[in-house]
Parts: sequence; C-alpha cells; structure tokens
Amino acid sequence: MATIDLHGRPALVAAAVLSTLLALALFVSVLRSGRTRAPRRPPHGADRRRVRPAKRDPREALQLVGNALAATHDARALTPLILEVVTEATGARGGELIQGGEVIGWFGDVERGAPLELVLTNGEDAVDRTTLLLYQPRGGFQKETRTLAEWLSSQAGIALENARLHERVQRQATTDELTGLVNRRRFLEALETELERAKLFETPLSLALADLDDFKRVNDAYGHLAGDDALRTFADLLEAHLRKDDVAGRLGGEEFAVVLPETDLEEATMVADRMRGERISLTASFGIAELAPGQSAQQLVSRADAALYAAKAAGKNRVSITDPIAEL
Repeated sequence: MATIDLHGRPALVAAAVLSTLLALALFVSVLRSGRTRAPRRPPHGADRRRVRPAKRDPREALQLVGNALAATHDARALTPLILEVVTEATGARGGELIQGGEVIGWFGDVERGAPLELVLTNGEDAVDRTTLLLYQPRGGFQKETRTLAEWLSSQAGIALENARLHERVQRQATTDELTGLVNRRRFLEALETELERAKLFETPLSLALADLDDFKRVNDAYGHLAGDDALRTFADLLEAHLRKDDVAGRLGGEEFAVVLPETDLEEATMVADRMRGERISLTASFGIAELAPGQSAQQLVSRADAALYAAKAAGKNRVSITDPIAEL
C-alpha cells in the first residue's frame, strides 16, 4: 500500500500516484483499442439514473484523478472522478460508490441489473469501507474487462487511502489532541487569515483570550485526569457558544483563544460573558481586544493578553477589555 511522506514531501507521493495513473491509462487504451461501446440508454425518469456525458478518453479521466490528488489530497474531490473513470473505462452502464453502507455517489444508469462489487478500501471499521458497484452492460463483463475493473479499483483504492491518510495527518498536525480544538500553530494561522480579511473588507474583528482560574488547584486536589476533564468540558463550552465562522483554539495549558470575525468589542464581550456565566466547577477569566487600524496579529494578541492579565488581577472570573487604539 502506498503511503504519504510525513516529513514535508507530499508532492513526491502525488507525482508517483500520477505516474501510476498515467501508466494505467496507457494500459486501458491498449485493452480498449478497436472496441466500441453500445449506445447510451436514455433515462426513464428515475431520480438516480441520468444520461452519461460525452465519452471521456480514459487517459484524460485518469489524469484528472492524478491532478486532483496532486492539487488537493481531498478524498471528496477524488471520489466523483474515480467513479467516472472506472465506469467509463470498463464500459459499465453505471457505477455507484458505497461507504459505510451509505451511497456517496453514482454515475450513469444504476437502477437495473446485478452489479459487479469491488472493494476499494477496507479501513479500520465498516464506516471506512468503500465499495464500488459497477452495473454491467447487457451480456455482462468479459474476463479481460473484469480484470481491468479490479486493477483500476485497486489503484483507485490506493489514491483514496493516500488522500485520507494525508487528511488524517493534517488533522493531527493542527488539532489539540486533548480538547479537539485547533492547536496554537493553527490558531495563529487562522488569526492571520481573518485579520487580513477584516482589513480587506473593513469589517470588525475581535480576539478573546480565556484562562481557567486556579486550574493548578484542580490538578493538585483531584489529579490530572480531573484536570483533563475540565479542559475538555471548557472546550465543549466554547464551541457550544460559537458560530461556524469563529475559531476556538487551545494555546497551551489552561489558556484558550477565540477569534471572532465580524464582531466588535461589545458583541465579543457579550459572548465571553455568556461563556463565563456557565459554571463548570471552575471559573474563567477573559481578555477581549478588537482589531484597530494598522495593527498586526501580534499586537492584537498582546492587547488581549494584557486585558486577560487585568481580569486576573482584578479578582478573576470576569471579562476585561482593552480600548480599540492602535499600537504602532
């Protein structure tokens, strides 16, 4: 099974897969030389049956799969391309992809006849299992076509596994393992992105830093497992109060951060107050800062951090804000 290089060389893997796919395309072309395909069957009104688009050269379709892998490493982008590639290259009437027992895509006529079932990926459990159903033309597949379908499916499975492994590695590299929030590095990247967007569209942007009060006493009194539970609970609390465009992250220890796009200081303070008001056997202090003209991400973080320190110094379990002034 092909694997993704975990040390910064995913492009080499993509190039290797592309090479394999192009070689397969040549094989497909040789096998299918001189053969014609029966006219397409018109649709009969069924929701999941449609006329296939114009015949695609297998080499072009396989190259699209390779290009998608090289460009995105996105299994969702590869899925429809793989489905179309194998269906057209084998002359099947239609194809259907099943993952974890659910239909995730189809192509052509998938309503009639007994399909040829091909396993693309087994995965660790049934949810990860991906199966391709190829609906055979009248008279069924010839032996060489079955062999071709199995070979293409094995290569498609490798491409999907590589894409999913890449996504898993990316997720692990950017996610805090304990809380499931983004980690410090990913959060700062998101902050930079949102800061540039706020400047471009001249929309407000606020940053909230949060710190669990007296967290050390929880670890000392109840143990680190209880402390971990408290951190996870607080992370869940943050996500429950945020919109899909907000980004919450764990910066380290018991310190968290939330970037709030299109949110001014007053709105951000209200959000923090709602979260602070939900007691989870711990209290939290918040420092809020709104982006001011000409400020960098580091300046915004420094101002929010100063506000957080002020909240701690003022007795904890409170929200402190900074005036939206530029610090150049």
